[in-house]
Amino acid sequence: MRLPRFPRALLAVVALSLAVPATVRAQSDSAAVVGAIERFFDALRTKDTTVMRASVDSAARFTLLRPDPAGGVRVVVLTGEQFLRNAGNPNSPPLDEPIRNARVLIDGDLASVWAEYQVRRDGQVTHCGFDAFHMVRRQGVWRILNVSDTYRRDGCGGMWPTGRR
Repeated sequence: MRLPRFPRALLAVVALSLAVPATVRAQSDSAAVVGAIERFFDALRTKDTTVMRASVDSAARFTLLRPDPAGGVRVVVLTGEQFLRNAGNPNSPPLDEPIRNARVLIDGDLASVWAEYQVRRDGQVTHCGFDAFHMVRRQGVWRILNVSDTYRRDGCGGMWPTGRR
Protein backbone atom coordinates (compact mmCIF):
# COMPACT_ATOMS: atom_id res chain seq x y z
CA MET A 1 0.00 0.00 0.00
CA ARG A 2 1.28 3.43 -0.91
CA LEU A 3 1.37 6.14 1.80
CA PRO A 4 -0.10 9.54 1.00
CA ARG A 5 2.43 12.25 0.20
CA PHE A 6 1.97 14.24 3.40
CA PRO A 7 2.90 11.40 5.79
CA ARG A 8 5.97 10.50 3.70
CA ALA A 9 7.17 14.10 3.85
CA LEU A 10 6.48 14.18 7.59
CA LEU A 11 8.45 10.96 8.02
CA ALA A 12 11.40 12.52 6.14
CA VAL A 13 11.31 15.62 8.38
CA VAL A 14 11.26 13.47 11.52
CA ALA A 15 14.14 11.32 10.25
CA LEU A 16 16.22 14.42 9.43
CA SER A 17 15.52 16.00 12.81
CA LEU A 18 16.78 12.84 14.53
CA ALA A 19 19.94 12.71 12.38
CA VAL A 20 20.95 16.37 12.80
CA PRO A 21 21.59 16.24 16.57
CA ALA A 22 23.86 13.19 16.09
CA THR A 23 25.83 15.04 13.38
CA VAL A 24 26.12 18.18 15.51
CA ARG A 25 27.19 16.10 18.52
CA ALA A 26 29.84 14.28 16.41
CA GLN A 27 31.23 17.62 15.15
CA SER A 28 31.28 18.95 18.71
CA ASP A 29 33.07 15.83 20.00
CA SER A 30 35.60 16.01 17.16
CA ALA A 31 36.31 19.66 17.94
CA ALA A 32 36.73 18.81 21.64
CA VAL A 33 39.20 16.02 20.81
CA VAL A 34 41.31 18.21 18.50
CA GLY A 35 41.07 21.05 21.02
CA ALA A 36 42.51 18.81 23.75
CA ILE A 37 45.46 17.93 21.49
CA GLU A 38 46.04 21.58 20.59
CA ARG A 39 45.98 22.59 24.28
CA PHE A 40 48.66 19.98 24.92
CA PHE A 41 50.83 21.31 22.07
CA ASP A 42 50.30 24.93 23.18
CA ALA A 43 51.53 23.88 26.64
CA LEU A 44 54.47 21.98 25.09
CA ARG A 45 55.53 25.15 23.26
CA THR A 46 55.45 27.19 26.50
CA LYS A 47 56.76 24.32 28.68
CA ASP A 48 53.66 24.53 30.86
CA THR A 49 53.92 21.13 32.52
CA THR A 50 50.77 21.74 34.60
CA VAL A 51 48.60 22.00 31.48
CA MET A 52 50.54 19.20 29.76
CA ARG A 53 49.98 16.92 32.77
CA ALA A 54 46.24 17.74 32.79
CA SER A 55 46.10 16.85 29.07
CA VAL A 56 47.67 13.41 29.46
CA ASP A 57 45.95 10.37 30.98
CA SER A 58 47.76 8.65 33.87
CA ALA A 59 48.14 5.52 31.70
CA ALA A 60 49.56 7.42 28.70
CA ARG A 61 52.34 6.15 26.47
CA PHE A 62 54.34 7.97 23.81
CA THR A 63 55.62 5.66 21.07
CA LEU A 64 58.19 7.34 18.87
CA LEU A 65 59.40 5.76 15.63
CA ARG A 66 62.91 6.97 14.88
CA PRO A 67 65.53 6.06 12.28
CA ASP A 68 67.96 3.44 13.54
CA PRO A 69 71.59 4.38 12.80
CA ALA A 70 72.13 0.81 11.56
CA GLY A 71 69.11 1.12 9.24
CA GLY A 72 65.46 0.39 9.78
CA VAL A 73 63.38 1.82 12.57
CA ARG A 74 63.94 2.17 16.29
CA VAL A 75 60.88 2.17 18.55
CA VAL A 76 61.15 4.35 21.66
CA VAL A 77 58.37 4.00 24.25
CA LEU A 78 57.99 6.56 27.02
CA THR A 79 55.46 6.78 29.81
CA GLY A 80 53.52 10.01 29.97
CA GLU A 81 55.58 11.02 33.00
CA GLN A 82 58.88 10.38 31.19
CA PHE A 83 57.72 12.43 28.22
CA LEU A 84 56.59 15.30 30.48
CA ARG A 85 59.92 15.27 32.34
CA ASN A 86 61.81 15.55 29.02
CA ALA A 87 59.44 18.16 27.57
CA GLY A 88 59.57 20.30 30.71
CA ASN A 89 63.37 20.27 30.97
CA PRO A 90 64.36 23.94 31.40
CA ASN A 91 67.72 23.27 29.68
CA SER A 92 66.18 22.13 26.39
CA PRO A 93 64.65 24.47 23.82
CA PRO A 94 60.85 24.64 23.63
CA LEU A 95 59.15 22.67 20.87
CA ASP A 96 56.49 24.03 18.59
CA GLU A 97 54.53 21.16 17.05
CA PRO A 98 51.52 22.27 15.04
CA ILE A 99 49.23 19.66 13.53
CA ARG A 100 46.98 19.93 10.50
CA ASN A 101 44.53 17.86 8.46
CA ALA A 102 43.38 15.95 11.52
CA ARG A 103 41.11 12.98 10.85
CA VAL A 104 39.03 12.11 13.90
CA LEU A 105 37.13 8.89 14.62
CA ILE A 106 35.11 8.52 17.83
CA ASP A 107 33.25 5.66 19.43
CA GLY A 108 31.98 6.34 22.93
CA ASP A 109 34.89 7.39 25.13
CA LEU A 110 37.64 6.46 22.67
CA ALA A 111 38.86 8.71 19.88
CA SER A 112 41.51 8.14 17.26
CA VAL A 113 43.20 11.06 15.49
CA TRP A 114 45.60 10.93 12.56
CA ALA A 115 47.28 14.25 11.72
CA GLU A 116 50.31 15.72 9.98
CA TYR A 117 52.78 17.40 12.32
CA GLN A 118 55.80 19.64 12.01
CA VAL A 119 58.35 20.24 14.79
CA ARG A 120 60.06 23.61 14.97
CA ARG A 121 62.94 24.76 17.11
CA ASP A 122 64.34 28.25 17.07
CA GLY A 123 62.23 29.18 14.02
CA GLN A 124 63.41 26.21 11.92
CA VAL A 125 61.54 23.04 10.92
CA THR A 126 63.56 20.15 12.38
CA HIS A 127 61.35 17.25 11.32
CA CYS A 128 57.82 16.24 10.42
CA GLY A 129 55.60 13.23 9.97
CA PHE A 130 52.28 11.95 11.20
CA ASP A 131 50.93 11.69 14.74
CA ALA A 132 48.46 8.95 15.63
CA PHE A 133 46.62 9.72 18.86
CA HIS A 134 44.35 7.59 20.97
CA MET A 135 42.29 9.78 23.26
CA VAL A 136 40.18 8.71 26.22
CA ARG A 137 37.27 10.64 27.71
CA ARG A 138 37.15 10.40 31.50
CA GLN A 139 34.66 12.43 33.53
CA GLY A 140 33.78 14.28 30.33
CA VAL A 141 37.36 15.40 29.57
CA TRP A 142 39.39 14.17 26.57
CA ARG A 143 42.99 13.23 27.42
CA ILE A 144 45.88 11.72 25.50
CA LEU A 145 46.09 7.98 26.09
CA ASN A 146 48.69 7.15 23.45
CA VAL A 147 50.65 8.99 20.80
CA SER A 148 52.66 7.25 18.11
CA ASP A 149 54.51 9.18 15.45
CA THR A 150 56.53 8.82 12.30
CA TYR A 151 59.66 10.88 11.73
CA ARG A 152 61.40 12.35 8.74
CA ARG A 153 63.76 15.26 8.15
CA ASP A 154 63.21 15.53 4.40
CA GLY A 155 60.12 16.76 2.59
CA CYS A 156 58.78 18.83 5.48
CA GLY A 157 58.40 22.06 3.50
CA GLY A 158 58.49 25.50 5.00
CA MET A 159 56.94 26.49 8.29
CA TRP A 160 53.15 26.25 8.28
CA PRO A 161 51.16 29.37 9.13
CA THR A 162 50.84 30.01 12.84
CA GLY A 163 47.62 30.17 14.81
CA ARG A 164 44.93 27.55 15.37
CA ARG A 165 45.44 24.55 13.17
